[in-house]
Amino acid sequence: MKTRQVSEIAIIIALTAVFEIIFSNLGITLFPNGGSISLAVLPLMILTVRYGFVSGLIAASIFGIFQFILPYPVYFLTPLQYVFDYILPYVAIPFVVLFGKKSTQLVVGGIIVFGLKYLSHVIAGVVYWGEYAPEGFSAWTWSLWYNATYSVPSVILSVLVLYLISTRYPQLLAANADQ
Repeated sequence: MKTRQVSEIAIIIALTAVFEIIFSNLGITLFPNGGSISLAVLPLMILTVRYGFVSGLIAASIFGIFQFILPYPVYFLTPLQYVFDYILPYVAIPFVVLFGKKSTQLVVGGIIVFGLKYLSHVIAGVVYWGEYAPEGFSAWTWSLWYNATYSVPSVILSVLVLYLISTRYPQLLAANADQ
């Protein structure tokens, strides 16, 4: 890995943290137990498109592991639940390049990313938070609904912005782009 690439990974991790903090404090958090409409995954997606799956996986893993030190609410009951709610959802992000790096392929990849991210949150919701489901909801229906309320808008926003960047400013996604 070259110095520039390592530097960009560090900057992207920091930018992702800034996005998480900003979006978590904008008041777009829908429930007291977390989950906000956010573009925080966008920098990691851009990094992955620029440098590939492995670089994206490294950055996403580092960010996922260390989220608990950021100044925004991180709710977890056990280390395994932390893995399902905070690490695995970010580890899914590098799959954005699963089908390629063209604009439409990134849209499909982005939808896959959010499907994997959503699934991880739903599993955590059922296994660890299911007992808090409101009356009239099973753990599954509550977790599916709860996580969809912030995941679906986040998917739409993030994939739309990534698509716009890839069609209007493709040089931002090129690893050799000189700034």
